[in-house]
Amino acid sequence: MKPFLLWVTIAVSFTSCSRDEIRPHSRQSTAMETYVSVTTYDGNLSQHDAYALIDSAFAEINRIEHVMTDYSESSEIGTINRLAGKDTVEVSDEVVSLLQASLSFSQQSAGAFDVSIGAIVKAWDFLSSEPEVPSRSKIRMVLRLTGFKNVMVEGTKVFLTEKGMRLDLGGIAKGYAVDRAVEILKRNGVQHAIVDIGGNLGVWWEGTRGVDSTVAEILVRHPRKDGKYFGSLKVGTAGVSTSGDYQRYFFHDGVRYHHIIDPATGYPARDVVSVTIIASDALNADALSTLVFVLGREKGMNFIKDREGVEGIIVWEKEGVLHHELSPGLQGKFTRSDD
Repeated sequence: MKPFLLWVTIAVSFTSCSRDEIRPHSRQSTAMETYVSVTTYDGNLSQHDAYALIDSAFAEINRIEHVMTDYSESSEIGTINRLAGKDTVEVSDEVVSLLQASLSFSQQSAGAFDVSIGAIVKAWDFLSSEPEVPSRSKIRMVLRLTGFKNVMVEGTKVFLTEKGMRLDLGGIAKGYAVDRAVEILKRNGVQHAIVDIGGNLGVWWEGTRGVDSTVAEILVRHPRKDGKYFGSLKVGTAGVSTSGDYQRYFFHDGVRYHHIIDPATGYPARDVVSVTIIASDALNADALSTLVFVLGREKGMNFIKDREGVEGIIVWEKEGVLHHELSPGLQGKFTRSDD
């Protein structure tokens, strides 16, 4: 079965501007194994200037993909993986910064988020046209090749302690790329924009922030109904990310196997079906939606509540019925659709 990519729809409500002041310009493309959309909403931008800035944002996203991808042995991440257990690799400050952020999330979550999970991800191979469940012996083998404590970062040098280890930045790199694309637009004077990489969103609306605003309406996909949405909320400047068991998955013997792997077991995390995070930026939202999904309903919600400026929605399924829980800051601000 073909992998299923995240679907989050954005609509813009004009609560603080007249419609005459809003002139959306948008382009779509693909990068980082998913779709990409960049839209500006500035009335003072001509179509030519808007598209030129959007192209600059796309160029930045593509640059980051070439640096961070683990599918190329010549990228910085690919080089680290190729020399795992053999030699240290000198990398850019950018890669060091992202790895340090990743390791921080690992420490905070006791390993629920782990960029050293690459060997397990490769074993599952969800991007294959015909993915299969790895054997238990295969899972046991690749589990020995994971562990964030075996990722050594000293200055600008990175070393993976075990041969066969692999970094996989899939749980954080898209959010980082969203933030960098938004920064490109901001630096060039854009006051209103939305960047979307596979459902990892960066909403930039000057003068607004988080769920305290009503600029962009986020429609979160229904985990079990194709083409439907589970509910909606409104945000201003923020990062938004949803992790769900419906994004990349396949069925085997009636069991759904999805791409969000619990690093402790080597198998898909099972406690919830969807997590949506609203944070100060897309990097945090991206990483947090993954690790909260792995932590599960109770631990995950406690993790959200312990972090200032972070809000979330956790959806789980019981006997075929979907239930959800909101973090305190979303109480009264999330509207569930009719199932």
